[in-house]
Amino acid sequence: MDAPFPAPLTAEQLAAIHAGDGHARLIDPGTQVVYHVIAQAEPPTIDDDYVRAKLAEAQDDVDRGDVAEWNMEAIKRTLHERYGRSA
Repeated sequence: MDAPFPAPLTAEQLAAIHAGDGHARLIDPGTQVVYHVIAQAEPPTIDDDYVRAKLAEAQDDVDRGDVAEWNMEAIKRTLHERYGRSA
């Protein structure tokens, strides 16, 4: 996926990425929108073959009965704990 226009990172953003060992959680102070910046050696590519392979893996899991019910409250709690926010 190509960005509509590549923009250079600011010194503050680069410092946050380096401090986060290749990851930064950036917040737009005007909108409070959160952005995650992750250093990557190569741009990610997802093509039809990749999607087909992952769907086949998922179907294999279902066929084996290797599935679980979603517990959305537990998922949210784990994410809040991981990122240090209260639920």
